Amino acid sequence: MPKRGYLPVILISAGLAASGCAPLLKRMTVASATEIFRDGQVAFSREEDLVLAQEALASHLKLLEVFLQASPDNEDLLLQASQGFGAYTFAFVEDKIATHYTDPQLVRFHRERARRLYLRGRDYGLRALTLRNDVMAAALTAALPTFRDMLNRLQKGDVPALFWAAYGWAGSINWSRNRPEMVADLPRVVAMMHRALELDEEYFQAGPHVFFGAYYAALSPALGGNPSRAKYHLDRALDLTGGKSLLVNLFIADPYAVQIQDRALFQTQLTVILDAPDDLSPDHRLINEVAKARARLLLERMDELFL
Repeated sequence: MPKRGYLPVILISAGLAASGCAPLLKRMTVASATEIFRDGQVAFSREEDLVLAQEALASHLKLLEVFLQASPDNEDLLLQASQGFGAYTFAFVEDKIATHYTDPQLVRFHRERARRLYLRGRDYGLRALTLRNDVMAAALTAALPTFRDMLNRLQKGDVPALFWAAYGWAGSINWSRNRPEMVADLPRVVAMMHRALELDEEYFQAGPHVFFGAYYAALSPALGGNPSRAKYHLDRALDLTGGKSLLVNLFIADPYAVQIQDRALFQTQLTVILDAPDDLSPDHRLINEVAKARARLLLERMDELFL
């Protein structure tokens, strides 16, 4: 949550920014709010209560969009929005799909919601990326070989926008497998993540490695899955994070252990998650709590997942 005294400032600033105030005042308001949002992001990462985090993050994201109406080319706000929508959807929308898996109507509702929210995160990330690099605007509509060539022009400072744009894009495709026009974009997402991996493999708790670990494990070999590659990336993520990111263990359990039908590995990894101390990584408490909640859901489905 924002620091004490920050929330009234944000609300007042949002009103000023949205009401067509004088340009100078608007710029001052947005600049102040950008710093406050940045501080707030740290507070969210340290939150331990998932209900509080879900409610607060939803309001936080809407306020971000208010300020983006006033300052649509603010790279910092665009990046925070891209990351925020991606994280919110993974943590608090996908879990509804897992919880209601026996109710087809509810599953359809939450799948469509996840698809739309991931797309919103993707679009904010792409806007941030194209603001940083003029060539990327043209690259998005170019043929795949040209797109890959243009990605090679990106530098390490582009990784946050590159990663979160690709993450949101991948999430939207994952919940749009019945839409061929969206699935056709998957090679672009993979190319973006490969470039992020080349530039900074440690970004966001080894995020590029975690992505590829899940990606290669989730697909069957006939569709491009590769358990060996998945294991390499997940093991590398474990090394880079020192075992302090429980999301890595979560993805080792599902989809990796599920794909290779290793029930013992599945149980072991979920036990590691649930037995992890609360202070394993205080600066990433929220994401570890999400992993614990998801691990409990997976344990309930173990007999269904292993034939």
